[in-house]
Amino acid sequence: MANAPISPIRYISINLGSNVGANDTLVVVRVVPAGREGNTVIGRTLNYGEPDSGDAINIRPGEKLLFPVGNIKITIQGIDRENSPESDGYAAVSNTIWTWLQIGPSLDLGLFRFLVAAARRLDTAHDLCVNALNNLESCPGEPVIKTRARIFKALGYAELMCVALNRAIRMIKDIPSKFSVSVAIPQTVDAIFPALKDIRDALEHIEERAFAIVNAQGDQHPDALTIFDQDNFSSHAVLRYANHSLDIRGDVIPALITSRQFIFQIAVEKAGAAKTVNVPVEFPEPSKALI
Repeated sequence: MANAPISPIRYISINLGSNVGANDTLVVVRVVPAGREGNTVIGRTLNYGEPDSGDAINIRPGEKLLFPVGNIKITIQGIDRENSPESDGYAAVSNTIWTWLQIGPSLDLGLFRFLVAAARRLDTAHDLCVNALNNLESCPGEPVIKTRARIFKALGYAELMCVALNRAIRMIKDIPSKFSVSVAIPQTVDAIFPALKDIRDALEHIEERAFAIVNAQGDQHPDALTIFDQDNFSSHAVLRYANHSLDIRGDVIPALITSRQFIFQIAVEKAGAAKTVNVPVEFPEPSKALI
């Protein structure tokens, strides 16, 4: 048993710091054997999209493991794979963006904070959207009092969804003017914004709409009261205000999905789609890895 291999190695982690054992993992990547030179076992990361044979790296006592320059590659798609899409097609994106922008050369801090904040708003808006739709699901035999309570809860989630999504959409629309990017604003974002903005404003200032007040000057208009008429919300998940309508399934979810894609593409444009470690990494005496 003296020559028994050390436990097979299938994964290595990229960490925020250099302290071994610290709970600061950024990303875990799959590694596979890539050859052998004398007592040195060569390893590499599994390429994104490459079939995984299940092979592990095996090292015997007296041998070392080496990842030559370029053999450790990390992709934003690989990181994003951890975020499985939900049944409506949306997948959380905040952790992907934050992790990717942590790896490698520093970006402009303003852009970093802006993208992460917009991503968090999108994820939050989606969570609220799902909660609203779940609470609109009817329950057979449910007492009418509980039905009303459930619909009020759904409307509350929808209100907060509008606030979070409105801010995310505003931030997305501001990106081309604040930062030099080539990615086009999604059509769904431009399409949803007028209704979203006015419905959000009415919900955010509902204490004024209760008295038919429509602006800070105290002007009144009968349209203000339409924010309280949400029969289409309880039956079809559609919010209405004045001449605007916002279909959560038909308008909001597609806008969330394309907005997520937009932020993802901005991260790729500004930070690349793949990064490699630019020094050899050796075990059991690992070098300091730089990306």
